[in-house]
Amino acid sequence: MNPKTLSPNRNNVPFDIKISSETVITALLLYNGVMKKVLCSAAFLIMAVSNVCSLDILEDIIRPGESLVGTPYRSGGTTPSGFDCSGFVLYLYNKYSPGLPRISSQMADFGTPVSRSDVLPGDLLFFATGSSSALITHVAIYIGQNSILHAISNGPNRGVSITNLSARYWNKRYFSAVRIFDKVNSFAAEDSRGEKRVVENMTYAKGRYSGAIVNGEPEGQGLLIMNNGDRYEGMFSQGVFEGMGTYYWADGKNQSGEFRDGLLVSAPEKGENYMERKDSPWETWDGVVEGDFQLWLQQEQDDFQNWKQTH
Repeated sequence: MNPKTLSPNRNNVPFDIKISSETVITALLLYNGVMKKVLCSAAFLIMAVSNVCSLDILEDIIRPGESLVGTPYRSGGTTPSGFDCSGFVLYLYNKYSPGLPRISSQMADFGTPVSRSDVLPGDLLFFATGSSSALITHVAIYIGQNSILHAISNGPNRGVSITNLSARYWNKRYFSAVRIFDKVNSFAAEDSRGEKRVVENMTYAKGRYSGAIVNGEPEGQGLLIMNNGDRYEGMFSQGVFEGMGTYYWADGKNQSGEFRDGLLVSAPEKGENYMERKDSPWETWDGVVEGDFQLWLQQEQDDFQNWKQTH
């Protein structure tokens, strides 16, 4: 093709630049390619922001996660056919946080650090469950009422399970916590009618809860049916019995009165408060939970090999 000579521009500045048709076509293709990348990136960003803004931790993260309880553990697994600990988190969170890393030790650096006393449902909790107390090897999702949802590789409960955060094993090996989502945009305080939000059969480590919630925790009037058959009906605050209520034992006895920090204070109890019982199998087990350690180790080895090839 013959090159074309551009004529003087509108400001009468003469120039004589020869541009071939091939150059024009190449420039247009490059321009279109860049624009497509920009548009795709913008669309992806808008979609990610839209997902986060519409996120409901309870309905979009915790409920779907609880429906997967019983799914087997599989090293490297990221699907409902089998999960490892970080693969389980990634499966639930990736739609709302596309940049979330794959490995638990890297996830710990991704969000906003929060203290253990300030964790909210949806926050990620990290544990050092291997031979080193300085190395994160396991991640779990805090779901409220001192309960964690996670995929476990070893121990008395394997696969996707709900366990008590205060059980000796997990309490001893707790490392840190991060918040991935802004709590302001992550909890629906009211239902579609503008009334206080109420849930049914929310599963925790100690039982199933139905009643009012605030920031994902039982708050106000509610009912907890405990795993041993006991139940409590009354007021809650930040997930625990607080205020006037009645504790019903499985054998038919009951005690009404004022509860404070989970315990009856206005009269002596007629039996054991199940919430105080340390019946988790994790109270006595003391082995290694491998978590995603092998995945981390493989990545470290791959990074080292890549470094050797470039130095």
